[in-house]
Amino acid sequence: MSFEPFLNPAAIAVYGASERETSPAAHILRNLLTQGFGGEIIAINPKYETVAGHPCVASQVAGGRRADLAVLAIPPQAVPAALRDCGAVGTRAAIVITAGFNDGDGPAGRERLLRVAREAGIRLIGPNCLGLLRPRLRMNATFQPAMPAPGGLALLSQSGAICSGLADMADGQGLGFSFMVSLGNSYDFGLSDALEMACTDPETTVIAMYVEGVRDGARFRAALSEACRRKPVIVLKAGRHAESAEAAATHTGALVGSDRVFSTVLREAGAVQVATLGGLLDAGRLLTAAPRLPGGRLAIVTNGGGAGVLAADRLSDRRLHPAPLPQDLRERLDGVLSRNWSRRNPIDIVGDATAAQYRATIDACLDSEGFDAVLTLLSPQSMTAPDLVADAVLAAHHRAEKPVLSCFLGGASVASARARLRRQRVPDFDLPENAVQAFAAALQASTASPGAPETPRIAAPRGPDEASGLARTLAELGPLPAGLLSDTGSRRLLASAGIPCPVPQPAATAQEAVRRFVETRGPVVLKIASPDISHKSEVEGVRLNLRTGDAVEAAFREIVAAAQARRPDARIEGVTVEPMLAPAHPRELLVGVNRDPVFGHVLTFGAGGTLVELLDDVATALLPLTPGRATELIARTKIARLLGDYRNMPAVDARALAELLVAVSDLCTALPQIAEMDINPLIASPEGLFAVDARIRLEAEVTPLLTGERDDLG
Repeated sequence: MSFEPFLNPAAIAVYGASERETSPAAHILRNLLTQGFGGEIIAINPKYETVAGHPCVASQVAGGRRADLAVLAIPPQAVPAALRDCGAVGTRAAIVITAGFNDGDGPAGRERLLRVAREAGIRLIGPNCLGLLRPRLRMNATFQPAMPAPGGLALLSQSGAICSGLADMADGQGLGFSFMVSLGNSYDFGLSDALEMACTDPETTVIAMYVEGVRDGARFRAALSEACRRKPVIVLKAGRHAESAEAAATHTGALVGSDRVFSTVLREAGAVQVATLGGLLDAGRLLTAAPRLPGGRLAIVTNGGGAGVLAADRLSDRRLHPAPLPQDLRERLDGVLSRNWSRRNPIDIVGDATAAQYRATIDACLDSEGFDAVLTLLSPQSMTAPDLVADAVLAAHHRAEKPVLSCFLGGASVASARARLRRQRVPDFDLPENAVQAFAAALQASTASPGAPETPRIAAPRGPDEASGLARTLAELGPLPAGLLSDTGSRRLLASAGIPCPVPQPAATAQEAVRRFVETRGPVVLKIASPDISHKSEVEGVRLNLRTGDAVEAAFREIVAAAQARRPDARIEGVTVEPMLAPAHPRELLVGVNRDPVFGHVLTFGAGGTLVELLDDVATALLPLTPGRATELIARTKIARLLGDYRNMPAVDARALAELLVAVSDLCTALPQIAEMDINPLIASPEGLFAVDARIRLEAEVTPLLTGERDDLG
């Protein structure tokens, strides 16, 4: 769609125009009339002929007018008629400020609202939103009074309060906006649309998002990936914990899903996630000044050692480090600084440094090939004039291609210098750690956005007819009901997908368990068999390395008795018997899959075993997986370092492990009924990979293909 009616309207109609101070429409009309919007303003209210001295008409049709954009701040039951009026004259964009809609099809129902909008050919933002700001046009189609300066930052927000607050504080923060949009309940126009609008807007150089929830995960991923390939995207995700997630779901009506999964979506697209509103502002301030950082070598210039040390610490926290001082730069600074300067980065030019020494140091760092950006720190000293140092920073900012950051610590004594820096859009920060955090975020955006990996195509479920081994296994198992599969059924499915997996044999009695042991011809493992017990070790339901029939018989009785004592409600079907695997140099891993309500199947990989929750060493990826993404997923875990040569342990076959993860991904694509999968542990050793325990839960019944349908499967 064209976003021109939203971003560049020549005429705006305000439905509900009034002079009542409690009326949102009155404030919207006043903002448009008094803040310099140069287009036509159409006041609409059948009760008035004029409002605030401005002509008012009953409708666009009655007044013979046509707006590009309509803003509706009227009772919910009156909105459908207003949309029909818009459609009759050709208005194709609307912002519904009004709240109070319900899910039904009545006069104030969501379904009626959407049906009328579609019939009229109208895209609508809202309802229950603040509105839209376009500073370059002096267009304030909101009911808050602030008009921020124009700039390159677009704010896409699911909270009107966030828009209102940032609009009011923008000037003091040195921020300028291309546009701000409050999305409200997003009945029609949602985050994906807003991303596309910002992506195609030539005035927008950086996109900032405040997100509480997403409705269409696949579309959001596609829109975000495209945006990140073209512009830096910064995201603040609210509702990261259980209590706040519940509030977010209530607020927006969108699905929240897992915070870890959402972070995975952002990382795979190339977006930068920040944890706080301050972090969003700081990263936006730097990226609008320098949308693409040339590199991560930051020179820290300071007149106080402590401030420089804090900045260096924060760099190291973000896995960056102060760049070393080139020899030619050290010699150049020796000629302009006192003999007590630090001669290393952070460059401490000591407390009595003059503005001239600041200027010489900043210029020398910018001229050096050893640095990509300069951070200037100043703490108030009687010998240092903040305003003169600000002059030096401003001069460098205007002449240099490299980014120049500043942080003037203090209050009243640096206030005027800080205000001057921010007015001229120098990326200035309140604290050293804030400056470094913004630098790290901007660097991440600069390195991730241009080469952001294309989100894999969201493959349509293939079904088992394209996987012959799986089809045969399903035919042998028969119809599988929804719910938790047996241990044997789970592992047979894994084996059919080419995942190395010893298939256990069921034993309902101790005598049958002994017979299975004899058939195995080697040491065995016994595990409790119960559809109600997922974590067998928690009920003492596992016995390892059983080497005699007597040991097997005794273990059977112990396992069953322990399970009955600990879980008297559980259905006990006996045990399973499987070969005891004892490969040399084993590592215990976890491979899991679950279905996120927003983004679909998600694979988790990491350290496994009984301490998996305690260690919490996992990384996640959305499916489907490619071999390259599987390799990257493994590398993001701490246990990845144990998979290579480590002390006396030979390396695991890394390629085989990545291929196993892809095989799990392919199984979930072929069998989309899988709701959960848990392979724990997956034993990885130089001898191979072995899934020694597995659990699969189906969300719907799986019916095998008929024999005749499988003739071509080979």
